[in-house]
Amino acid sequence: MEPTPIGLDLEIFTLALPLTLGVVQLLKEAGLPARWAGLAALVVGLLAGIAVHLAGIPTASGVGDDLRLAALSGIVAGLSAAGVWSGTKAIYEP
Repeated sequence: MEPTPIGLDLEIFTLALPLTLGVVQLLKEAGLPARWAGLAALVVGLLAGIAVHLAGIPTASGVGDDLRLAALSGIVAGLSAAGVWSGTKAIYEP
């Protein structure tokens, strides 16, 4: 059995990051407390990574062919989205 390559899939990451930002913002506007936004970003990123994998979107690296690595790419995208949001908010809030 060959070892599975460990890496992130850029296609999944590129799709999951803005999707996560948008969905978490919608959840916050719908009443989600801001303190839960990070956890929501992680979950939405995970689900986005899995959705991209299940949709069968071809990826250049082939990492998206493995559900576990697609889920990992989604989690990293979700956590990155939370970081992008908080970093941008910290810069622009007085």
